[in-house]
Amino acid sequence: MALRRTIKQDNFDSVLDPAQSGRPAKLTIRLKVHLFPRDPRAHYHAGPGNHIGLLSRTVKETVTGWVDDANHNLFQCRSWTEAEFNAFKIRFKQIVETVWNNQLILVPPDNAPDAGGLSDQDYLQFVSGAQVPAHAQCALDVELMPHAHSSHAIIEAVRLLNRENYAFRSYQHLITNEDLEFQSRRDYRWPSLSFYQVAAAHEVGHWLGGLGPDTDPSRYLPHIDAEYCSKLPGHQNGDSCEYGHTPSKKAGMMGDGSLVTEYEAQPWLYRMIRHTHVLLGWTMVHRVNFAKGAVPVSARQQSLLNGNRAAAGVRRP
Repeated sequence: MALRRTIKQDNFDSVLDPAQSGRPAKLTIRLKVHLFPRDPRAHYHAGPGNHIGLLSRTVKETVTGWVDDANHNLFQCRSWTEAEFNAFKIRFKQIVETVWNNQLILVPPDNAPDAGGLSDQDYLQFVSGAQVPAHAQCALDVELMPHAHSSHAIIEAVRLLNRENYAFRSYQHLITNEDLEFQSRRDYRWPSLSFYQVAAAHEVGHWLGGLGPDTDPSRYLPHIDAEYCSKLPGHQNGDSCEYGHTPSKKAGMMGDGSLVTEYEAQPWLYRMIRHTHVLLGWTMVHRVNFAKGAVPVSARQQSLLNGNRAAAGVRRP
């Protein structure tokens, strides 16, 4: 069955580009985001529904107000100027893509078609060279949209009046001007470790969940240890334990770090299954490990390439 090139859905779109000589296959998730400049005088907790925005031409024309964060703590904010918000949008796209990208690789199963694997023709679309294992690079493309109705995600942005040193707790519906910077996080359980994260990238990750209305909590990708922590006594949504109960979990993008782990790979894995119609056997590998040779060239790849050479009358080395 031929590979499906493009999938468009309400949660996000995806595009699978086959490999070419010297260029690997690539699976790109395209998330259409509408960034909304929150009017700080509007009193509501950000979420699905109405949004009240404001842009000012100059700093003198800005207004101030109080906005509550995820914990319902109030912070004084002012309206954005047009120039500030345009710069914020550009930086938002750049930093979110930079943090997510160049990490995740998916390796196809080596199974033959009769064992649930790819056809020979489809398998070769993941091969860019004889010495490079079949694989697909995974990427996130953030497309900034001018209107909410054509977007997958609507995220309000506020500009803090004063430097709050990341005290404002953002969430998938609301971020601040401080959320485009790497923040150092510590955990008393591992005092010698520091975890670094760009909050905006983490909040975008929540939008890589499944289908459903914005009002449905299951529509969003949960924190990396949400399932584990949900079984603990007295657990409440958003508890700190959801961000990782081990250092390796804590380091994940949907924990308190910036690492794309098997957990964050789920959106790409599910889409790869739909693009290829192959359900089992895909392997997630981090780019660093892939570059170090963690994945060998498979026997199937060697056989297919040698067979193609023989069919073309090319002498084998």
